[in-house]
Amino acid sequence: MSLNIPEQLKKYCIVSTDGTIIDRFKCPVPGCEFKTRLGPGAVRMHILIKADPRSDTRYSPEHEEYFKQYESELTLDTVRDLAKIPYRPVSYKKE
Repeated sequence: MSLNIPEQLKKYCIVSTDGTIIDRFKCPVPGCEFKTRLGPGAVRMHILIKADPRSDTRYSPEHEEYFKQYESELTLDTVRDLAKIPYRPVSYKKE
């Protein structure tokens, strides 16, 4: 079984080694190491928070530039589309 991840959205995903599930979601901003199993909405929120210049402690100019460039891709519809693809839940414990 292969995952049907739209090409432009693959940059937000880390697929499991067997290719059957999204193992984690990641921030595609170069140099950012943010990864999560909380779902695609957590990556979107991460980018939005880091892109806000009013937040001195969290602001990242790289995230702001990324947000400006890919704003049309960082919508709730995109989050819904990614959430429909099977992904490993937070409570997953590797045996």
